[in-house]
Amino acid sequence: MLTAPTPAPVATLSNAGLMLMVQSARSNLRRVLNHPAFTPERRQKAEDLISKSTDAAQLMKWKALAIAESEKWEDAQLEKEARELGPAAHPNYLY
Repeated sequence: MLTAPTPAPVATLSNAGLMLMVQSARSNLRRVLNHPAFTPERRQKAEDLISKSTDAAQLMKWKALAIAESEKWEDAQLEKEARELGPAAHPNYLY
């Protein structure tokens, strides 16, 4: 009677894969938080949570929220700059 070959330990492989996902999600979130929309104090508070989290899905949700917040910050900055513009330095030049 033939027996099936013993498979590799799946739990070990999936644990390694999950840890890789968590490390990648942490790294990506940290990069997003380097945006000027986030103060050093907020980055430090976030770092405490990021370091403790082992849930890649939660880290990716935080990343999506951080991206949305940085986009709102950029839109607000652009609106502010547009309001502050005075008359053109060279009115005949089409900007």
